[in-house]
Amino acid sequence: MLLAYSASWLHERTVSFPGQTNESTLGPWTFDVNASDLSCIMGHWKLLGVYSFKNQSDVFIRMSYSPEGMRNVGCNYFMITGRFRLYLRPVNDSVAIREVLFVVENLSEVSVDPIFPNQEGVMYFKTPDGNFEVTEARVPGLEVWQAIRAKALRPAWGEPLELTPIIPLDIDRKNDGATIEAKVRFRIEVEYLVRTGPFRSEKRKLRIEIPAVYRLYGFEDCPYECEP
Repeated sequence: MLLAYSASWLHERTVSFPGQTNESTLGPWTFDVNASDLSCIMGHWKLLGVYSFKNQSDVFIRMSYSPEGMRNVGCNYFMITGRFRLYLRPVNDSVAIREVLFVVENLSEVSVDPIFPNQEGVMYFKTPDGNFEVTEARVPGLEVWQAIRAKALRPAWGEPLELTPIIPLDIDRKNDGATIEAKVRFRIEVEYLVRTGPFRSEKRKLRIEIPAVYRLYGFEDCPYECEP
């Protein structure tokens, strides 16, 4: 009985060996925003655009992002928020997601507020199926609130994962230029296992980077009334 249990445990967890890493950078997601069209009434967000992407290899990936914007009365401070939906599903039961890192890097003219999906209490939760835990992540050079990590709590062969971080951004107009180009970069890193035998697997990694540009203009026509 002990031998059967040990074989079952090893089959489930496997002995893992290093494998390949695939990296890709998508074309920029660009949002052109006429500042004079934005509202400064609290809660009156305006949709700025929608982007989506999907890809299938060992892990099927689907993501979408639809930010909304507001401004202040003086039209020199802008808030952008939007839910980034990330869905990952192994192509079969021979693939297991081990860890997913999601990062928002501020590149210019923008600051990133906490992206954790739940901002009440401890920054920790488990997915509804109990297979993954989600926490803030420390990434060199970034604030802790700019990254989240999901880790498998047990071998998750064939199990999907869905993350929906909220991306709050602040843009401050600091000069009289005609436009502002605020830039961030989304980075998704997926570590997973591919079974290569009854007791063996290969560790693989997938890394996707997505530059995003928020191009603001129309400041000269921006009314002091809060609804354009």
